[in-house]
Amino acid sequence: MTDLLSIIQNGSANIKLEITGEDLLVFSNQLISRAKHELSTAIAEARKEKYLTREEVKQMCDVCDTTLWHWGKKNYLKPVKVGSKVRYRLSDIQKILGEHTPLI
Repeated sequence: MTDLLSIIQNGSANIKLEITGEDLLVFSNQLISRAKHELSTAIAEARKEKYLTREEVKQMCDVCDTTLWHWGKKNYLKPVKVGSKVRYRLSDIQKILGEHTPLI
């Protein structure tokens, strides 16, 4: 079975497969379940994201409004609109500061 899988993965042979409708249904359900799980994990991670105000970012990075504006223009630190307010992702700040632990 392992040899067959390596042949399929390498694409080194032309193979015809016959599958039943039931097998195809099981496969598609497994694929859908896996996609749902990955999506729900991504959504859960996004919900954990903390957003900081401009003032908090200026204090943490020791910069002024002009620097934040330039960083946004250069896509170095992109602001996020949350409703009508401008916020910054904590994870983006951590990348800039080279930190991997939560700051708040």
